[in-house]
Amino acid sequence: MITFIDLFAGAGGFSEGFLQAEVGDKYFDFLLANDINPTCEVTHRMRYNYQLGLATKFLTKDITDSDFLETLKEQIGTQDVDVIVGGPPCQSFSLAGVRKTNDKKDDLFSYYLQVIKMLRPKYFVMENVYGIITKYNGKIKERILQEINGIIDVKELEKYIAFTKNLIQHYIFEDEQKTANYCIKKLEIILEKEKQESYVSDKYMSCIKKLQNNELTSEEYEFIKTALLKEKKNTSHNLLDNYLDKLIDIWVDVFRNNKVISEKDRNIVRESLALMKQSENLYNQKMELKKSINDAHLTNSPSKCQFDAAVEALENDTIIQIFNDGCKTVYEKIEDQKIRKVILEVKLAIDILYELTIDTIERLNSILYKHLSIKNTSKLEKISNKIRLYNIKSEQILLASDYGVPQDRRRVIFIGCRNDQPLITNIPATVDPNEKVTVEEAIDDLRGIKNGSMQTEYNSEVYTKAILGKPFRTVDGKITDINHGKSYMDWSRTGRLNINRFPNKKCPTYTNINFWADANEKDYKEYKLANHQMSNQSEIVRQRYKLMRECGDFDIAKEKYANDPSMKTDKRDYHCLHADEQSPTIMTLGDDFCHYAENRSLTVREMARLQSFDDDFVFQGKRTTGGGRRKFETPQYTQVGNAVPPLMARAIADEILKNIK
Repeated sequence: MITFIDLFAGAGGFSEGFLQAEVGDKYFDFLLANDINPTCEVTHRMRYNYQLGLATKFLTKDITDSDFLETLKEQIGTQDVDVIVGGPPCQSFSLAGVRKTNDKKDDLFSYYLQVIKMLRPKYFVMENVYGIITKYNGKIKERILQEINGIIDVKELEKYIAFTKNLIQHYIFEDEQKTANYCIKKLEIILEKEKQESYVSDKYMSCIKKLQNNELTSEEYEFIKTALLKEKKNTSHNLLDNYLDKLIDIWVDVFRNNKVISEKDRNIVRESLALMKQSENLYNQKMELKKSINDAHLTNSPSKCQFDAAVEALENDTIIQIFNDGCKTVYEKIEDQKIRKVILEVKLAIDILYELTIDTIERLNSILYKHLSIKNTSKLEKISNKIRLYNIKSEQILLASDYGVPQDRRRVIFIGCRNDQPLITNIPATVDPNEKVTVEEAIDDLRGIKNGSMQTEYNSEVYTKAILGKPFRTVDGKITDINHGKSYMDWSRTGRLNINRFPNKKCPTYTNINFWADANEKDYKEYKLANHQMSNQSEIVRQRYKLMRECGDFDIAKEKYANDPSMKTDKRDYHCLHADEQSPTIMTLGDDFCHYAENRSLTVREMARLQSFDDDFVFQGKRTTGGGRRKFETPQYTQVGNAVPPLMARAIADEILKNIK
């Protein structure tokens, strides 16, 4: 079987779609899911462990924790991970020249890539909102693509360094040799860093295992573990120190006894180089400050401004900018060509140090290619091509309704393909543009629920009326005949998983707990129909939905019935569903949507249908929540709205199964 794990898993839209996927005799084995929210763990465990009987693990842990990688590695054990899926938020991704929000979410993409580097899956899929395509003029998208293409194979890098060092010695001279040597030193710094991080991680794991076998109290164990985590951060990087010390010496020597450049101007560059030596410590301090900002919930206040300024000062971008400005100032003030040449050399060395590793390799290759024989050029190309561990051509924009989902949800995915796997550049639509699933097809059999009530069984009379005239579809939404398909409603009711793989699947089961440690089977409730409950909406709210339905749009209704008391509301995000169309993007609040045929909002189950979840997928915990409880409770509406539509995930999974070696 082909294995996968799901990071930032939420309720499990990716997980569900991947478990549905089958191509020939190939399908997925679900090893582990991870999310920071404990309610999502409850939903996952109830679905995959209790209901389906899988051995899937769930890791409720913050991916930014210092020991996340080690804990994840311990959970997975010796199993190979073939595919990793997840959707780390990138909306506030850290970019040079863009003001940071100093939210923890700024760096989640980087942490996601750390997992990729550690586990080296054959494919990974990263899903995100459509807005990142254009945000900051496309800089976020370009940075993501650069980072994915910049993931390197450490073993191949080591071979490359050994090969090119020999070439430089024999074929490259003068200024080109100086540039080439800086490239080699930078690559050796990267290699040392990767090896050291791996060594320290393994050492930490070894120490933890030994601690677990000793007779320590839980308090003593946690105390020592915390101390080890702090020590884990304090790794030295000798090659980096040597690289920067040499540049500092060059800088100081060239200005010795110089009367033209002031000590203040010289020190701007020297101090910047010295700070670069402290980059690891500065990064740790920056992350501690960000944690303080988030833990204290700082918003628009003098304290937030001060902390933001402190974080900004610790950024590599800030130090590099000060360094570059300092070099420019000195260069413009000095006329001595020898000194100018040294300034350019120091600046070049720093440019090389901070550029992507792949860019450094391309820089070095561009020098080497000019001097090599055809035979050596061929060897260099062969070795170089193996260093880039993952390939990706571009992002892919997916529209959920193209994959049998009754919703116009536009999303961006990035599929990283390991260099020994075929490149995946397209997820073919499963539904023709004129045959898309409509809202009415999806939820018409759920009509008739009363205000303030909970319905736990299907209404056969409503179903009989609803099913009339509805098309038959294959499991992925393509229209077919009665012998080869079912209606969308029936697929939702019977489920899209292959029952032969889950012969002991239990009935839909619900628990209201938010922490898995509180689980007790005696409190479980079995329902034929779960999550179909209406709020007790007031008369004025129902009147508002009535006018919205009549006009087909909230803004039109507000203009037409400006004096109606029901339209006096500050809420702006209302969407009126239309029976013969697809829904707009499902969000995290049920009352954002007006039913197409009834004067009410949507239930969790109706929203789940519009997301393409099967009816026996039960969203656990509370239906809604608010205030401080949101820190540890993820309500059902939020779980549904934040999920990847399973049918869209299934289409991605199918394409991977077709290609994976």
